[in-house]
Amino acid sequence: MRLTFTIFLLVTFTTTFQVGLGKAQVSVPVSYLDSLKWRQLAAEAGNVTAQFQLGQILDSGLTAEPNQKEAANWYTKAAEQGHVEAQIRLAQMYYSGEGIARDLTQSSKWYGTAAKAGIPLAQFNFAVMLEAGAGVERNLSEAAEFYEKAARSGLGEAQISLAMLYARGGGVELDLNKALIWLEMAVAGGASVPKSVHELLRANSAPKQ
Repeated sequence: MRLTFTIFLLVTFTTTFQVGLGKAQVSVPVSYLDSLKWRQLAAEAGNVTAQFQLGQILDSGLTAEPNQKEAANWYTKAAEQGHVEAQIRLAQMYYSGEGIARDLTQSSKWYGTAAKAGIPLAQFNFAVMLEAGAGVERNLSEAAEFYEKAARSGLGEAQISLAMLYARGGGVELDLNKALIWLEMAVAGGASVPKSVHELLRANSAPKQ
């Protein structure tokens, strides 16, 4: 995963930025160090992509020791401009306390923002926090709503979580048939589901007509 992330960063250094300074345009040089310098300038000028990528560089420690506190600063700037990848990474950092003080309220805020933008992973994580009441008021019906959004995108973990809500009537009307449908979708997609849970739902759901 670290190798993939590093390759991604190296690849992105070949792109070109246009900085919103009147009619001026700034092309990023091919040189790695020059590229980094221009990214810093573009980020300071408000370029959202540069802000996110600068956060990645600081987060990963690609050029020096990691500086996650400063990375969070640039992720925040990008997140506030609507960059969903920055929102998700910032939510992760607040959730785990990576380089910044752990803050579940901030984590749920940024997961929620990305979730409402339609990002399945964020929808699932926001639903988990809603179900647990972690950093946000507990709301099972809203958790079910976001689990379903993520589940319909094919996210197996969301399909399983939604199935469990239907199995116990948490935030939705108890419906073992729907629980079984979502669980079997998860299994078909390759998700790992305890055999005992699957068999219990199959035994207790109404037979198909």
